[in-house]
Amino acid sequence: MGNAFEKALSLVKFPEVADEFTGAGVRVVFIDSGCSPDHPLKDCVNLTETSRIDTESHGAYVHAVLATMLPEAEFYLVKVPDPLTDNLLITALNEASRLNPHVINLSITSEAPSDGTDPASTYVNHVARRSVVAIAAGNGGPKMMSIGSPAVAERALTVGAVDTRGRLWKRSSRGPTLDGRWKPEIVAPTGYKPPKSSEEIWGTSFAAPIAAAVAAHLNKKLNNPYTATRVMMLTAAPVTLVQTPTTTLTGLRKAALIRKLVSTWPRIYDPRNLAGMGLVDAAASASLLKQLAQTFSTL
Repeated sequence: MGNAFEKALSLVKFPEVADEFTGAGVRVVFIDSGCSPDHPLKDCVNLTETSRIDTESHGAYVHAVLATMLPEAEFYLVKVPDPLTDNLLITALNEASRLNPHVINLSITSEAPSDGTDPASTYVNHVARRSVVAIAAGNGGPKMMSIGSPAVAERALTVGAVDTRGRLWKRSSRGPTLDGRWKPEIVAPTGYKPPKSSEEIWGTSFAAPIAAAVAAHLNKKLNNPYTATRVMMLTAAPVTLVQTPTTTLTGLRKAALIRKLVSTWPRIYDPRNLAGMGLVDAAASASLLKQLAQTFSTL
């Protein structure tokens, strides 16, 4: 592992649980532009007419992160084209779900605001009943309400990004969703050099697989994607945020509109729309998992 990647993993306390989070018995599917030729792949569902090997680097980097963090896991790729239409994304999610994985990594999303009832988000909610679906929040920040479909899906584990010093990455997309829900759920590091690469990569696309690797292990133990997601959220570490400057309301003559803006301001600028519940903490998640096991074993 490169030093930059080691720093990213240290930030989420992964080295403390690496001996436990090996990926043994874990099945991971990533939907992306291709795979890395340097890491294991059990099988591929190819929805394109090109080789499964990634020529754009995006999917190869995601694959490298997942395989390095979970060396004993089984990896499957659903290769999709760019641009990716909603109907083809739904097909990809269906193919991924048929493999019955513990986690699906989707480092592909849009920045068009949605209330989560669009077809792709609705299908994510369906798939997330069986597998954790970790989705990159997008790179539309610092604009608010820049998380789009399918990352706005209610049951998605939507992942924003911090830099390797733990500071919120300015371009990480923010909530709320159009129906007022807080997003993302959690943040993870970006801005590191992935294994076997000299390129520093930025984007929530590369924060998502770090969170997905932790989620995969938790779901393997819990066999419940909803609970696995909640464990990660409950154990997340605080993220230092710069307060958004107050915006002066000018040129607004209608008192009702001013009252509406003032009343919704706290929700729009709630810190949970920037960093969710906080930074992934693999060690804290593992600790809570053991506490839960001990508690239920005595009932």
